[in-house]
Amino acid sequence: MNMANQKTTQLHVTGKSRGFGLIELMIAITIGLFLLGGIGYVYLGSRQTFRTQDDFSRIQENVRYAMDQVGVDVRMAGYSGCVNLSSIDPKNPTAMPITVIANGAPTVGLAEGMRGYDSATWTSPGTVPANWVANTGVFHVTRAEAGGVNLIGNMTATNANIQISGNPTGIVAEQAILISDCVSADLFRATNVASGTVTIAHTTSNCAVLGGVACNTSNNLSKAYGSDAEIYSVLSTTYFIGTNPAGNPALYRRQQLGTQTGAAEELVENVENIVMRFGIDTDNDFIVDSYVSASAVTNWRQVLTARLSLVFRSNSNNVATQVQPYVVEGTTVTPATTDRRLRRVATATFGLRNRLP
Repeated sequence: MNMANQKTTQLHVTGKSRGFGLIELMIAITIGLFLLGGIGYVYLGSRQTFRTQDDFSRIQENVRYAMDQVGVDVRMAGYSGCVNLSSIDPKNPTAMPITVIANGAPTVGLAEGMRGYDSATWTSPGTVPANWVANTGVFHVTRAEAGGVNLIGNMTATNANIQISGNPTGIVAEQAILISDCVSADLFRATNVASGTVTIAHTTSNCAVLGGVACNTSNNLSKAYGSDAEIYSVLSTTYFIGTNPAGNPALYRRQQLGTQTGAAEELVENVENIVMRFGIDTDNDFIVDSYVSASAVTNWRQVLTARLSLVFRSNSNNVATQVQPYVVEGTTVTPATTDRRLRRVATATFGLRNRLP
């Protein structure tokens, strides 16, 4: 190869390896930025969609669980064995005292079954929980526990104690106890519980323990019960909104057996309020005539149904792009301007089965 051809080849190769010019490079960078921005926009949108769907899923899960737990208790309000509350004379304190005492203060009795409270201060039974959120609804349910035990001895009306074959529910002294058959029932305080063939000594003579209402002045029951009668522990449950250790509002439950009060337990997180309306039967035809607030109920024995609205919120703030007002029982509630949480009002109507014929 001569020198002329070699020089031509070198120049040709050098021309091919010059690369992009400045204008070409700027165009490439601009296109890359547009593509990167598009990818980022899609990513952020997908991330926001995921957060929204995740919060909605959590709210939906909380709704199902809370309504299931609450519904069981509300439907069972006033449960007293096979006898229906409508057949019990509320004027007969021996058959069914209006109140049951717990920790020295009256609480809702089986004659009422369920009661709601919507005052600004704590007016429901028991001491106010330290974490209660003021101005939120509270409701209380009283019922006999499921699984009664049959009587086996001392079944005459004049006996000061009764005998049962076992004690599977762990009845102890000072508990409120119900003895019931399919005709009538007696509510009394267990003053002593002996083991073996379980003997429960009882009294109705201590009116202070029965809430200060008129009560029988002897240990006698209202009648002689047969072996078909059963013994039940009386369970009182209070539902309220409290602040949990994480600082979030939550649905709490506190249960009580006689003088034994359990610690309040958190059921569902991120529940802000309970709003209640009660269906009352004012003409005794077992048909709801109207729905009223708790403060408007004058006779809790007229309550046939309970409509409960629970306000649930998302765990994360700044999920929504703007404030999300919500409506509960016809009233529009607007959160603070900095609140971007999602909310859902879950409403369910429960029939008090032991009030119905």
